[in-house]
Amino acid sequence: MSLFVTKGIYSRPEVLTVGYAIDLILGRAECKSKQMAKRLRQLIDQSGGNLSCSPAKECRKFQVDLSLVSKQFRKLYQTTMRAYSRQVRMKRAEQLLRNGRRFNVNETAGILGYSVTSAFSRCFHATVGKRPKRYQIQSGNGPEWETRHGNISESGSLFQT
Repeated sequence: MSLFVTKGIYSRPEVLTVGYAIDLILGRAECKSKQMAKRLRQLIDQSGGNLSCSPAKECRKFQVDLSLVSKQFRKLYQTTMRAYSRQVRMKRAEQLLRNGRRFNVNETAGILGYSVTSAFSRCFHATVGKRPKRYQIQSGNGPEWETRHGNISESGSLFQT
């Protein structure tokens, strides 16, 4: 066995070669996982937060390790993929509940992919700070708004003159 001298440190040539190869492989894997993390964010945005496309399936499809992609996603966006997806869905929920078409809470939950309305309600409350029905009523688009508050006249009074 011959020894190489590198900056006063003696080591075997195999160790240097293997170490360099590992660094090269990890660098490429990090680059690939970073690209996949960006792609997954685009897919989440395009789907409105609906996880119709599974991150695990996408990673398998492109032969990238899901755990590396998850770490890269968190590193790039300071949040997990699941939390980001939830944020996008709740922003979409706010839009639907404020929408003039007046989706009710059950319809909104169904549109966003929730099969259980109470799970949607809990998630919405945790994210927005209000229950979906309360949010809808306070935004002025709920069917109860007119019955509870009446028609506001031009003067801004609730009472008819």
